[in-house]
Amino acid sequence: MFGGQLPIEVTIAPEANEDRPLAVELIVAYDQKVVDELLKIPARDWFVKREQFLRDHGEALDTWKWEWIPGQTVEPLELTYGIGAKKVVLYADYLAPGDHRASIDPQRPFRLVLGESELSLEALQ
Repeated sequence: MFGGQLPIEVTIAPEANEDRPLAVELIVAYDQKVVDELLKIPARDWFVKREQFLRDHGEALDTWKWEWIPGQTVEPLELTYGIGAKKVVLYADYLAPGDHRASIDPQRPFRLVLGESELSLEALQ
């Protein structure tokens, strides 16, 4: 549970999100109760209620936000997280119905795959 660097690769399908820009947010949570709450929130609700959630729990998480377009090439990312990180949770604001949420351990480098209508995570070696 040491802090560190989290390498991330991103691929975006050419037809992602009905060919519209896609908001993505990555959250590193440092408290298990906050993790439990995050894992119940669908992406659509996250993007609507995020400001209040951050006011209520901001000290227990770090966040990064992006907006990408379908087919965009994204340079590899490397995010710095703090000591005690419990979980990484990602939300993608797709137009299609669904939770559009994924999670992974913060010590695992991964590839975020933004497909046509859903996101997935692939562990990197």
